[in-house]
Amino acid sequence: MGILSDRKILKTILLRIFPMFKNFIVLTLLLSLEASFAKQSLHNTANIKCELDDKDTLVIGCTNKCGRWNSWALKRYARKLGYDIDIINLRSENQTVDYTQVDGILIPGGSDVNPDHYIPLQSPQTKSRLQSLRHFYSPSDIGEDRDKFEFGLLKDYFANESSRYQPILGICRGLQVLAVSQGIPLYLDIEEELGIKNRRYTLDRVQVNNPESLIRELAGRSSFRAVKYHHQGIRLDHFLENQDRWPNLDITGTSHNGKLAEVMEFYDRPILGVQYHPEWTFFSKMRRGVFSWFLKRSCFNKIMGKKIYEKRQLSLTRNH
Repeated sequence: MGILSDRKILKTILLRIFPMFKNFIVLTLLLSLEASFAKQSLHNTANIKCELDDKDTLVIGCTNKCGRWNSWALKRYARKLGYDIDIINLRSENQTVDYTQVDGILIPGGSDVNPDHYIPLQSPQTKSRLQSLRHFYSPSDIGEDRDKFEFGLLKDYFANESSRYQPILGICRGLQVLAVSQGIPLYLDIEEELGIKNRRYTLDRVQVNNPESLIRELAGRSSFRAVKYHHQGIRLDHFLENQDRWPNLDITGTSHNGKLAEVMEFYDRPILGVQYHPEWTFFSKMRRGVFSWFLKRSCFNKIMGKKIYEKRQLSLTRNH
């Protein structure tokens, strides 16, 4: 809980320095510092220890059926952390669960993302190129349903200040949905566009690009192997050419000599997206690191996230 103690110390110091302004300057400074605290909390996971009360249960919500291996990994590492855990489907035939009622959100792999969600936002040249490749998109009913639900959820999530401590783990399609939600387009077919064979239960080497990144800490090394299954991916060249548009996120892992994006990290919220499948990558420190991070951040959100938000809102109310 080092992050919380740092924030408390700063607030105490600022209150003593500026008592005559009734916290206005304090709040202004704290708000500007919170982004750096969020980034620090995202990366210094080793310093975050979160324990649940005996009667508490961690609730993880998946935006589709979580799948056998994701469920297995979540339960396995929850047990190692001493957590009781419930895994629920946020979107089922009978009902839709409010995402704010769960402690962490997992967006699992699955069907193609409809390019209509990103083609209209691009420049005329990029739009024309993507339209010419549209036939590589494989439409499906489940894909359309997931698109509607997941993009709606993410739109609300990013607009909801009270969700800023709620972690999201995006796997394969989940990474792509996260990218598209930020206006980043996809390769419609990596074999056609990049000359890289579509990945079918392929073991690829992921290279970590940033030694200070979260994935470097979780994997414990500068490169690692991971199992992959996909034919689309983040349009990395577009991201790199326009990177200043996304100051709060970064591509921190790639493969195939930097052609394919493998890891995306957000600095203002606890969000991690991976193109590969950690749940299928057995005997890997990376797999343990990714799922343990997600569970610890979910625990942190359950215990402290809402309290921090409520205190922040109360302080703002008192100064209006």
